[in-house]
Amino acid sequence: MSGGTELALEGLSRRYGSTVAVARMDLAVAPGELVALLGPSGCGKTTTLRMVAGFVEPSGGRILLRGRDITSMPAHKRDTGMVFQSYALFPHLSVAENIAFGLHRRGVPKAEVAHRVARMVALLKLDGLEARLPRQLSGGQQQRVAVGRALVINPAVVLLDEPFSNLDALLREGTRIELRRLQTELGLTTLFVTHDQAEAMAISDRIAVMNQGRLEQLGTPREIYDRPATRFVAGFIGRANLFDAKPGAAGGLISEDGIPLEAAGAATYVLRPERIVLDDAPAEGPNAAAGSIEVLSFLGTGVQAVLRLSGGRALLVEGPASLADRFRPGAAATARWTAADLTAIPAP
Repeated sequence: MSGGTELALEGLSRRYGSTVAVARMDLAVAPGELVALLGPSGCGKTTTLRMVAGFVEPSGGRILLRGRDITSMPAHKRDTGMVFQSYALFPHLSVAENIAFGLHRRGVPKAEVAHRVARMVALLKLDGLEARLPRQLSGGQQQRVAVGRALVINPAVVLLDEPFSNLDALLREGTRIELRRLQTELGLTTLFVTHDQAEAMAISDRIAVMNQGRLEQLGTPREIYDRPATRFVAGFIGRANLFDAKPGAAGGLISEDGIPLEAAGAATYVLRPERIVLDDAPAEGPNAAAGSIEVLSFLGTGVQAVLRLSGGRALLVEGPASLADRFRPGAAATARWTAADLTAIPAP
């Protein structure tokens, strides 16, 4: 990933009557960078992508591609390649013809078309499938053809709209790893829409977390996970236990449900489940809470537990697989953590 800006959104907005779908979005994507637009359904991420593609007209703001204002440019004249959620392959065209479609529309000479299609077929491991129609392909193969059709035109920016949502879990994981390999190898500047936190964390250079049309936080996966800027981001990225710390009657800090806390001051704090340690000793002092194991789930690489505290709070805990040998549902347990495990969320 090199310096500079390949794609810039400046105050990009979209309204539908009185409804604001996207509110003054500012985003700069560097050459070769993969940025994920992440958020729940209806947060504006797909509308943002479609404005960049030219399929939705912005209500305000600008879109700059390599410094050129493309805000009012027709979709087919923008130097972008898009992979749709449904793949949108031409059913009557073969694999090779689908991949070559954009090249023919651009008037690329036949010999060059053949060369570029062959290279894309090899990169995407579609050898031997060139003559097949989309209906003769698996979902993963169709997805790779759609990616090939977008990439073969050498676009300035690749736009991906939930490209893995139609694949089963195992195939989705393998395909996204392959896409990340290809994106890195070719240095493709990419804007990627997903609602899947794990997917965004796994393959993105940076993540733009959106909520109700607004950009809540922009940062690397590690930055967003370790230092969420809002309660929404803390709860949406990974799993989180949230504490509202306030001064206690006897001094020190307590949570809203009375748990003594050792923390930097009154604030909302995030406690990630994997930072909690479970044992069966009494809960004494701050940053400790007793309860009973309500749910214990073995996940292969570890265990996820729900500890129901006496005040009613359900504390989510993740730990090593050995916890399943020490505790059973219904057993008493104490959760412990340190002040360093609590991350303060900036005040709004």
